[in-house]
Amino acid sequence: MLLGPLTDAGALSNALRDLEDEAPASSAPRIAAITAGWREREGDPSILGPALAPRVEDLALYRRAERVVQADPELGDAHKELQTRLKLLRRAYNLRLSGEVQALVRLEAIDGDERVLDGERDAALEAIRTLDAHHLDRVADLRSEFVRAFDPGSRSAVRREREALGALLEDRTAVLIAGGHIATLLNRLRLFGLDEPLEKRTVVAWSAGAMALAETVVLFHDRPPWGAGNAEVFDAGLGLLDDVIPLPHATDRLRLDDRRRAARLARRLAPLAPVLLDPGVRVDRRDGSWSGRAGARRIDRAGRTTPFRVAAA
Repeated sequence: MLLGPLTDAGALSNALRDLEDEAPASSAPRIAAITAGWREREGDPSILGPALAPRVEDLALYRRAERVVQADPELGDAHKELQTRLKLLRRAYNLRLSGEVQALVRLEAIDGDERVLDGERDAALEAIRTLDAHHLDRVADLRSEFVRAFDPGSRSAVRREREALGALLEDRTAVLIAGGHIATLLNRLRLFGLDEPLEKRTVVAWSAGAMALAETVVLFHDRPPWGAGNAEVFDAGLGLLDDVIPLPHATDRLRLDDRRRAARLARRLAPLAPVLLDPGVRVDRRDGSWSGRAGARRIDRAGRTTPFRVAAA
């Protein structure tokens, strides 16, 4: 289940009530939570709601990662160096992206023979898609280099935490993943190898938690305070959702009334479907098919917002 950002505990409580209704009468679902994206606020009852928090075991990924760094400073220093290199790479990518997007915007504004212009616009869009793919490849290369050099999963401090997490998750049938800082959350999920355990359990995720599950993490804001915003591919996600791109707070952050701009985003992300996760929205996946509740919508390639559904492959 993917939820829109939690403006109150009602949407999450309703989702968990549905899980309980579907569970056998003799075995109510046991639930774990991941709130590492909130960093030092990890485990704060207000993240899940005071009524729900006591029923849930927080996996404490942020605190576990801090223990790993204290026990293995060499790994901690190497990870900091990786983050520095990734930030530099992101800066270079955004400089190139700005020029590519501006070229497409200017081509879209030209009046003239569409038989001539459409091909150039398509080529400009493809240049952006190529740059996006290149950036993801470079990010993957840097991460692979780090893993080859330091093999975090083989280090004793990481192994201890992974074993403890495995024991905690053994009888948990559902995991909640909250939002917060997407890079912090993704790094902890990767460090502790949680992609496989999550794939085997029911997951309820929202905000950055939903973004982290996708094949690709996209950062977006059409109206940022620092000027015109260009959506950027940030990193690979866990890949548990291989057909959608979750866009939390989409209506607030995207100029959905600008059909051309919305179409540009949808075509750029294709074949992944951009799903608008506004507050109160919920989408469920069963047997490979998605269904939307509470007005869930997606952006189609014409830039329209339409009811959300992605059929099974």
